[in-house]
Amino acid sequence: MFGLFRKKKGTPKPDVSIEITDDSGFLAIIDPDAYSGFVHADWTLDMIQRHFLEEMRERHLLIWRTGLEHMWQVGVLFQPGKVSGFREIVGSISSSKGRFLLTNYESLTMAAQFPDVRLPQKHEQGQILAVSPGCCDCRVVQLSDPETDAPFEEPVSFIYEITQATSPKEVWSEIPWGGV
Repeated sequence: MFGLFRKKKGTPKPDVSIEITDDSGFLAIIDPDAYSGFVHADWTLDMIQRHFLEEMRERHLLIWRTGLEHMWQVGVLFQPGKVSGFREIVGSISSSKGRFLLTNYESLTMAAQFPDVRLPQKHEQGQILAVSPGCCDCRVVQLSDPETDAPFEEPVSFIYEITQATSPKEVWSEIPWGGV
């Protein structure tokens, strides 16, 4: 779903704005053409964590904890910016066929449990980003502290800066900002 964004506090106008549901406190970016979704019909928490770590090692997935179940407004930039926020992290992910899917834990676990569930699911078609094939760096900036009672000050909650990688960043060895 593409939306409007009003510039505030020096946050640059994103190239794309997407709203993503989050009922579990995790957001993710995947290469939908390389990500292996199915784990087991009766997967366990340990199995899904190992699966996520393997997919991150293969550069098919980046997943992080949001700190709050919410309907997140994500602004995507395709150039480096000077956005700062509550916290940030950079990871590298590969695009095998020139697209990424912005998704959530719920979709990842549906694909993990059911071998016939393919990502993107029908309701996620508006969450696909066209990018150049190859390795990209993704800088994820969470603009506000989700654990405060203060309202979010920005019209978006996350900025994703996606740029071509000159050399891949170190693979994430754990899920940032708290595990599953």
